Amino acid sequence: MAAKKDPAAEAAAAMNRRAKGKKPMKDFKKYLVYGLGVFATIAAVWLAATDGGGKKKSRDTYRAKATASVNDRYFVSDVTSYSAGNFTAAASPFFNGWSYADVSYGLDGVSIKGEGMIGFAGALQRCQDEAEGLESGAVPPAYDLRQQKPGCEAGEVYDQQNCSSSYAIAAATALSSRFCFSDPETYAETRLSPQQVISCDKKSQGCGGGGIDSVWSYLKRRGLFPESCVPFAGAKEAKCESSCDAAKKLYSLDHCLLSGEKRIKREIFNRGPVVAPVLLKDDFMVYKSGVYTPTDNANQQYGANGEPLLTAVTIMGWGRSEGTPYWLVKNSWGKGWGEDGYARMTIGTGVLREESIIVGYAATPEALEELARKKEAEEKRKEELKKERAERDARIREREAQRAAEATESASEAEEDLDFEDDEEVDTDSHEGDDP
Repeated sequence: MAAKKDPAAEAAAAMNRRAKGKKPMKDFKKYLVYGLGVFATIAAVWLAATDGGGKKKSRDTYRAKATASVNDRYFVSDVTSYSAGNFTAAASPFFNGWSYADVSYGLDGVSIKGEGMIGFAGALQRCQDEAEGLESGAVPPAYDLRQQKPGCEAGEVYDQQNCSSSYAIAAATALSSRFCFSDPETYAETRLSPQQVISCDKKSQGCGGGGIDSVWSYLKRRGLFPESCVPFAGAKEAKCESSCDAAKKLYSLDHCLLSGEKRIKREIFNRGPVVAPVLLKDDFMVYKSGVYTPTDNANQQYGANGEPLLTAVTIMGWGRSEGTPYWLVKNSWGKGWGEDGYARMTIGTGVLREESIIVGYAATPEALEELARKKEAEEKRKEELKKERAERDARIREREAQRAAEATESASEAEEDLDFEDDEEVDTDSHEGDDP
């Protein structure tokens, strides 16, 4: 006879069998929490690296800090990634040790002084249209002053250091090149001194910046010594002095504001380089090679007064690379920046302000002779106009005198007629009382 089974024991055994193939609930919770943690970490990293549309935000995160480094390696890599193959970025020796706060201080103060008064008497004037022959003349699709006029590039690229002097360097470079352009033999290798402007021009602020346009008034009044007479001092203070003969100075004739791609090219092709203001973007500071086009999330830099920072460059030519038109510019951040200190900048982006190009005319002997002829012609024309006005005034006075005489004669005749009529009335009245 089989032994009777204990129901309680059977139930306990069944529960043990079911438990052998499962992990305890506490282990399940542990893995659940761990999995959620891993997912949260991955999601956080992804969100930090993207804006939901695939664009990285890491640049904006660290660039928002004034203490962030301009040459941050992650930023440099990021710029190259977002340049769409147009250009490459690299840490610039010029900005070694610079933070964005240093940029706001060290490159501040460059401006267009007369921008708000353009066209007013005594203020910055717009360039006049060229003579018909020059205005309609064709320009080549590419032009590089270094190749077309060797020795007229005004020497090597300056390193302005921690001195906001691009306004002076660009002007001195353009004026030097224009003298050489006019006569490559007489003015070969001309290199005029920007330090003279920095040290001597009281209307500028030295290393604190100056006017891209107004500096040309100093070049017209005082002229510039060669670089050898007043060497560039960078951020070091230099006295306003030179042992050179004043006869070595070269002067500007005048300056004006030019705009329009075609007119800019014609001006450079016919007379030499011009000066351009450039809005300072963070990705431009780490430009290394290629054709610079500002990336979609490039940040404009600002000065202490909250105004956008500008730097001045000299346009030395133009060209086209893989269908992209560009300006060839000479900067003043040393040869380690860009393409040996030069940059190719896409035309029409607004970063290089093509509506505010400064043209400075060189006071060459030919230009001075032409100016003298124009003044002579102007004086002659003034004399002719003066004579014409005098003759016109004489004719007017003669007509007025004739009218006055005619008016007087008419008045006399009217008076005589009036006297005759009065007499008739008296005669008529004298017979009214007579008998018929």
